[in-house]
Amino acid sequence: MRVDRLPFEELPDDTRQAIAARVGEDCPRAEVESGTSSALASLFWPESGPEMVFVKGLPLDHPRIGELRAEAAVAPFVPAIAPRLLWQEEAGGWLLLCFEGAHASAWAYFGEDGDHLEPVAAALRELSLLPAPDGVRLTPWDRWGEYCDPAHKRLLTGDRLVHSDPAATNFMVERGGRVWMIDWAWAMRGPAWIDAALWGFRLVLDGKQSIEDAARWARTIPPFAQAPREGVRVLAEAEARSWEAWREHGMTELDETITAARAWAAHWR
Repeated sequence: MRVDRLPFEELPDDTRQAIAARVGEDCPRAEVESGTSSALASLFWPESGPEMVFVKGLPLDHPRIGELRAEAAVAPFVPAIAPRLLWQEEAGGWLLLCFEGAHASAWAYFGEDGDHLEPVAAALRELSLLPAPDGVRLTPWDRWGEYCDPAHKRLLTGDRLVHSDPAATNFMVERGGRVWMIDWAWAMRGPAWIDAALWGFRLVLDGKQSIEDAARWARTIPPFAQAPREGVRVLAEAEARSWEAWREHGMTELDETITAARAWAAHWR
């Protein structure tokens, strides 16, 4: 479900006032055009504190409010690879999250000829070492189980923190090469190799890489290099089926995505 953006001026008065109390009255602001999960997405340049902050938000009664709460819950556990959560507040019927801003690319470039791949791989290596916080209950089976044989549940079970959506648009790369992973709405607990497996698919789709090159990069994440091939196959097949299901439900312009997902899945048979 894509979330429609609401201009800052059209937010409830209490919501705007709560933000102003944090960043200052008449604080310089710019709307963020990328992203599909927040009704509010704005950059601010406060007079004091961090040079730049990013505020996102949703109405409390929005169907996707759980995703925003999940992102807030994970933030304290990923300070080295995700922008720091500075504050959260409910005001005017909205939930607001404020993150420290980053001077970085709008998103990572996954092409084989670019220089973002190793920094992204380094972030995924670091993530693969992190245990899932107690509050993270979503699992890979919750997301992909309906597209799998029940006997395969054991293959998608684990206790590591999983981002679960390592698309190019969810990585921001600073000039010095540091990478930030953003949008943790679908964080889950599962095997440490899950994100690398999904990254391989995204290298094919977002980076137009060959299957062999994508697999080679995925193997630079140690848990993936040691992952059971059957588990990777099950996940890749389930991811492809999930996109096919979205198309059956009426989502358009998915042919390229499905083709890439099917090619990645076929490699692991």
